[in-house]
Amino acid sequence: MSKAKTTVRELTLEEKIQRALDIQEVQNVMSKHAYYHGLGLNFEELENIWTKKAPNASFAMNVGYWVGYDSIYNAYGTIHLANQKADLARLLVNYPSVAEDALGAGTLIMHCLTTPIIEIAGDGQTAKAMWYTPGQVTGIGSDGYPSAQWMWEKYGVDFINEEGEWKIWHMQICTDCSCDVAGNTSWVTSATTSAAAPALVLKDAETATINLPQNAGTLLDL
Repeated sequence: MSKAKTTVRELTLEEKIQRALDIQEVQNVMSKHAYYHGLGLNFEELENIWTKKAPNASFAMNVGYWVGYDSIYNAYGTIHLANQKADLARLLVNYPSVAEDALGAGTLIMHCLTTPIIEIAGDGQTAKAMWYTPGQVTGIGSDGYPSAQWMWEKYGVDFINEEGEWKIWHMQICTDCSCDVAGNTSWVTSATTSAAAPALVLKDAETATINLPQNAGTLLDL
């Protein structure tokens, strides 16, 4: 028995134009994430481009998975701020001339967005997208001095259209490889010699904590 042939309706000109506009707007939202994140403005990012209405918003990295806006706010916002303060305190020991309120001093984060794949749902209300993101992360080490790492990651993101504006709904960041910028250590060496990071799972506001394992704070800042 032959299979029934599936007929795909061709989009109208107006639908094609709207689809192209939606793809560009989704790209712009993700680009805003890159800029917010690079500047350490995580609270502003959460306020402006993340959904607060859609159920089960989520944020995931190699080190943990957070479900619900309150949980994301604690992990990506509150804990990130605590990490910034701890970094600055360590930096001031070695560089006392740095201003005591200079959060982010000594850090530099760049996550470029490349190879976008953006698919808009048929009803135009949700979208799925992926990007590759080569970049670098410069942060404050445990010794109070800046250190830099090359970082190669992938983004997998769901978006939802709320009253005509695209918002981030689910974000998963997958780190493929990383290594120190200085020295002769490659990501191959780093992968075979680094201790595994502990899993951090914060599912609601009550479980959020800033008393993280020693090497977890840096990972959450990526």
